[in-house]
Amino acid sequence: MELAEHVDPVLVRDFDYHSGPAFLVDPFEALDRARGDRVFFSNAYGGYWVLTRAADIREAFQHPDLFSSAQFSIPAGVYPRTMRPLALDPPDHTRYRQPLAPLFAPGPVARREPELRRVCAELVDRFATAGRSDLVVDLARPFPTTVFVSMLGLPLAEATTFEQWNHDLTHAYHDPEIRKKAARSIIEYLDDVVSARQKENPDDREDLLSALVRAEVDGRLLDHEELVDYAFTLFVAGLDTVTGMLGFTFCCLATRPDIRTRLLAEPKLVRGAVEEFLRAHAIINTARVVTQDVTFAGVDMRAGDRLLLSTALASRDPEEVDQPDVVLVDREVNRHLAFGAGPHRCVGSHLARLELAIAIDEVLARIPDFHLAPGEEPVIHAGGSFGIDRLVVEWEPEDA
Repeated sequence: MELAEHVDPVLVRDFDYHSGPAFLVDPFEALDRARGDRVFFSNAYGGYWVLTRAADIREAFQHPDLFSSAQFSIPAGVYPRTMRPLALDPPDHTRYRQPLAPLFAPGPVARREPELRRVCAELVDRFATAGRSDLVVDLARPFPTTVFVSMLGLPLAEATTFEQWNHDLTHAYHDPEIRKKAARSIIEYLDDVVSARQKENPDDREDLLSALVRAEVDGRLLDHEELVDYAFTLFVAGLDTVTGMLGFTFCCLATRPDIRTRLLAEPKLVRGAVEEFLRAHAIINTARVVTQDVTFAGVDMRAGDRLLLSTALASRDPEEVDQPDVVLVDREVNRHLAFGAGPHRCVGSHLARLELAIAIDEVLARIPDFHLAPGEEPVIHAGGSFGIDRLVVEWEPEDA
């Protein structure tokens, strides 16, 4: 690629966090090795800046006036309009985020714990006596998908369909048409659901979609397109991310019997362990677009430049974290950026934490001693959201 004049050739690297071979083996180690310079320029996919220090990444997250989310789209160009609130910058983003915030606050999320625990336990029961499982297929994908379907008040029978659409949308990098087809299918489905829900009395239901039908922005009810945007945003933000975090969490537990033993002996550590798993395996690599010429992190950036904000580079920064590449489930200070920072910080962070904690509880309660199946290495995907596609484990099954 031809470099722009303002990019110093010394800062250019061969860095591909989507399909670089090292990222498909251990994406977190690959990022750790890339740290070096405070900022560098990748020559992949048209070129983009990569910040490597937590302080710089945090500051960029907190300045949407300089680093915009407004061109966000999954997959690029397929969504028919600006996706609210995900692809907006303040003050518009702030206005559209307000209806979501109370729905995902700690109190409402905590009240869902019995339902989430029931869903997870039922999934674990299906394979606990088998002695072998692909934990991605059997748990990491269906658990957050079933939760999503339930919270939106959709038929639970739709969970399998949503699970497939989610996988095609976020991981079919080899075939953009598959991703676009999945996005169209999701939009069409949500369009029909929103139309039906708007014809009902929203006070008759207590699910998230009905709550959004009742919600207001700028003193008015949300219109049809806005409601579809919200539902699609929840789909994009809440399914694949939890699946990815569950995959790396259980991969760690499968290879670290000392951690499993510790959590079994001290179950009160699970909530703190969740924070450590989030820090050590922060999966999101999000993009921003520079809005104006600026000197940032010691380099000159130009309006229109792209910028990668990696939550793993931030959360594993040795300048802020002692032993950043070591999982310490009793780590006392854990200032990770797994959920981002600033106005776009993940609104569903409390729900994600609860789902992770419940999944650990329920699996360890039924399968306290599992390990990677011989000859079965985890199959990892990289990109905007790191994750595991296949995680086969074995154990001595309990009596049925």
